[in-house]
Amino acid sequence: MPWDLGGACMQAQSIEAWRRAEAAARSGAQAARAAFGGLLGVRELEFPARLRLLALDLEQGHLRAATAQALAAAGVPESEPALVLELARRLFDLGEVEAGLRCLQSPAILDSNDPSTHADAGRMLCDLSFYDLARVRLERAHAHGMDAPRLHYLIGLARMYCGEVDQAEEALEACLRGAPDFMPALRLLSTLRRQTPERNHLDRLRAARSRLGDAHAFAPLVHYALFKELDDLGQHEAAWMHLESGMAARRAQVAYSEESEEALFEALLRWSPAAGTGADTGSGPVPLFIVGMPRSGTTLLERTLAAHPDVADAGELRDFACQLRWCCDRMGGPHPDAALIDAARQVDPALLGRRYMEHAAWRADGRGYFIDKLPANFLLAGLIAAALPNARIVHMTRDPMDSCFSNLKALFGDAYPHTYSQPDMARHYLRYRRLMSHWVRMFPGRILEVGYESLVTDPEAQARRVIAFCGLPWSGDVLGEKARGGMVGTASTVQVREPIHTRYLGQWRTYAQHLVPLQTMLGCSTN
Repeated sequence: MPWDLGGACMQAQSIEAWRRAEAAARSGAQAARAAFGGLLGVRELEFPARLRLLALDLEQGHLRAATAQALAAAGVPESEPALVLELARRLFDLGEVEAGLRCLQSPAILDSNDPSTHADAGRMLCDLSFYDLARVRLERAHAHGMDAPRLHYLIGLARMYCGEVDQAEEALEACLRGAPDFMPALRLLSTLRRQTPERNHLDRLRAARSRLGDAHAFAPLVHYALFKELDDLGQHEAAWMHLESGMAARRAQVAYSEESEEALFEALLRWSPAAGTGADTGSGPVPLFIVGMPRSGTTLLERTLAAHPDVADAGELRDFACQLRWCCDRMGGPHPDAALIDAARQVDPALLGRRYMEHAAWRADGRGYFIDKLPANFLLAGLIAAALPNARIVHMTRDPMDSCFSNLKALFGDAYPHTYSQPDMARHYLRYRRLMSHWVRMFPGRILEVGYESLVTDPEAQARRVIAFCGLPWSGDVLGEKARGGMVGTASTVQVREPIHTRYLGQWRTYAQHLVPLQTMLGCSTN
């Protein structure tokens, strides 16, 4: 009984202490810092107090301080699932992925009987492309009674990336039974298989378009799905009309500043590393960076390399850009900007390299090499070369027209806002080629260029080139079935499970008459 009374008394004291801190915090940031800092010695309040201090650091733009506060909070036991989920979100946003994953593996999450806890954890894991882990959490939410359409959609998404196409289809259909106009699910169904006259979703897509109209937020999804299915069926004129409408609708939705992109590329062209050498990674694993335009064959090369027994596939990582931001102590989104690159001229390359390896090397899982396949890291290829002398950088290239057309028809969401008009796409491509030529000149011998066309027409020769460049012994596994299995957390997850083929070479020519603006701006011949 005295123990119970003591606990109740302590709880009451803690509640009152928290109320006093909240009241003091209303006087401003300095008072809030003092008030919540004073609670760090109170066991029951340390975790939420650190969350408040973390939020203050983020509001004031103190990235390094916020990161330290988040990591300190991660070391404090906490039983309230909502608080643990909030810290996991913060850690992921700050690039502290390993610590965030530990949060989601804590008893507060794993032992919860609340389906929303598992659904929230699964959603976060999907956002980070941990689809195998996400599927477990999402299916747990369903097992605990959650039956929401969007949960079924996420389950379908996770299953698709894990290579379970039939099971993904079941989950997406379950979503659409509850929400027939939830277009992300219907569009995903379109991408799961090659559509045929006997099996397609055209009637459903047209009915949805009629109900939603072209002003609805989902309108681009409808148009892109109709393009994909009509293209599969060989109805190319009708397909193009929907692609053009989809691009225009999506272009109106995204915030794209070409001026900001131009400033970023100019900052990269004038960047030079600070004095000093990059990080000595010693006996640690060797990072293999695969960069290039999206849809240029980066995933195909990734799957080839990942089949090697000495290589772990870490997927598309944001770690390098995150640690660049930490080194500069500069807040911002997941993509670099001109101000960040200008600040990076003062960054010690060794510090940046060490920070990257501290945050990414665990993904090697005991192997000697790991793949970091984020196409947009072409922007940072020079900084990677300076910071990580032992890293291998492989640049996938593709025919300019095939590359750009493949981007135009992909619907990337917010990731690549230049892909929704032919002029934007062409100008971005030309900037990309100029930058990659600059990096090759600045770091001779550090970047290996591999053409998509060569990879699909002579896969063994190109695989041997890449493997020799990486310093790996040859393994025939890279050309076997293993290269098409497992989880593939990119938009190419369906295509790369097929045997290597040349079907996508020259695909743009089907729509050549509509792609004249792109072809003219790129300066490509018709041959």
